Amino acid sequence: MPASSTSPQPALNVTEPPENPLLTFDLAHAQVVVRRLQEQDVRLLEWHGGPDLRSFYEWQWDQHCIGALCTLVADFNGYPIGQGSIHWQGKPTHPHIPDIQSLRVMDAFRGLGIGSQLLRASERLVLAQGFSKLSLAVGIENPAARRLYERLGYRLAGEPYNDIWHYINAQGERVQIEELVVDLVKVLAE
Repeated sequence: MPASSTSPQPALNVTEPPENPLLTFDLAHAQVVVRRLQEQDVRLLEWHGGPDLRSFYEWQWDQHCIGALCTLVADFNGYPIGQGSIHWQGKPTHPHIPDIQSLRVMDAFRGLGIGSQLLRASERLVLAQGFSKLSLAVGIENPAARRLYERLGYRLAGEPYNDIWHYINAQGERVQIEELVVDLVKVLAE
């Protein structure tokens, strides 16, 4: 008979309908680590957009490697479940303010504060690089994200405009995306 272990075990709870699972349990010591993008993350990020966005993630990796942007990922057990890219040269509406783009969290992990932590880590990195502000754009049709950003101190900076970007899909076709957005800026230091 094996010796009993003194390490804590996850609590098991047998439950009944409505879902009637066999059992539920809590994961002990689950951690999410925010770190810089690594090459092995590029294909793993395809949980957002699949192979159609492969060219975008490859471009993002190239830009990360040359320092034009810094992509951070939220790593859960070796898998990137969230990401955001700091574009050091900003964007046309705010060319002198680093801009965070492509901020997203895998659906199953939304609502857990991961997006907020990606933003906080980005803010620290931007400050460490000597910048005092960080900007981002949010879709007019995404009020929940805007509320989150405003709660974290981001403020409206300008009028709505059409943000246009493109990528090459898995069939080699150029796909253009257009979205009505507003810019928000956070003052990190005076």
